[in-house]
Amino acid sequence: MFELWKADALDFSAILLETYKDLGLTETEYVFFVMLAKMLKTNPTGWNVADLAQYLTIGESGVAGLLMNGLGQGFIEVTQKADGAGRRFEEYSLIPLFGKVETAFRQKNRKGAAGSKEELFNLLERDFGLLSPKDIETAHMWLDDDGFDPEIIKLALMEMKSNQITSIKYVDKILLDWKKKNVTTVEGAKRQMIEFRNRRAESTIPQDGPKADPNDYYDWMGEI
Repeated sequence: MFELWKADALDFSAILLETYKDLGLTETEYVFFVMLAKMLKTNPTGWNVADLAQYLTIGESGVAGLLMNGLGQGFIEVTQKADGAGRRFEEYSLIPLFGKVETAFRQKNRKGAAGSKEELFNLLERDFGLLSPKDIETAHMWLDDDGFDPEIIKLALMEMKSNQITSIKYVDKILLDWKKKNVTTVEGAKRQMIEFRNRRAESTIPQDGPKADPNDYYDWMGEI
């Protein structure tokens, strides 16, 4: 994460915004670290407390206190260095903070994924009642073997209900078709649903109009 930030390939302020509470930081500390990161990238050795204080409302003494707290809590590290003339100076780094943010971000994502899976199984039980071992195995196959995001599976359930059908096999056929078409995102699944509806509408054109090729669209109903 730190290297991505250095290469301008990562928005640190956005990532920190999602995780600062998990790290026990306040809103003021969030702004402090965002501005400190900016200073360290643009002028790593030429900034001072006064430069940071202009972005906060706590004055120079308050900023100095945040700097000391950051060092004490292990968010900031400082090393003693010397320039070509032998003059010593301190170099600050946010590498420890980036490490903590990355850990918190991954934990947050894992919790979110676990919550999505639990919600999915709750939806399956709501739509199908008590799940059989075979149904549970099928759902785990969607998640683990096929790698479908729970949100994509929820869209397949919506497609099932829009056709007034209650069949886990029906959902499986939809997901099988999406897998063949390499659908890996929620947006891609939504596009498939729209295209399916359009093709189905075309297949119902009156007899005196142009006939649609029945092989042009995937007939979920006929596969049950």
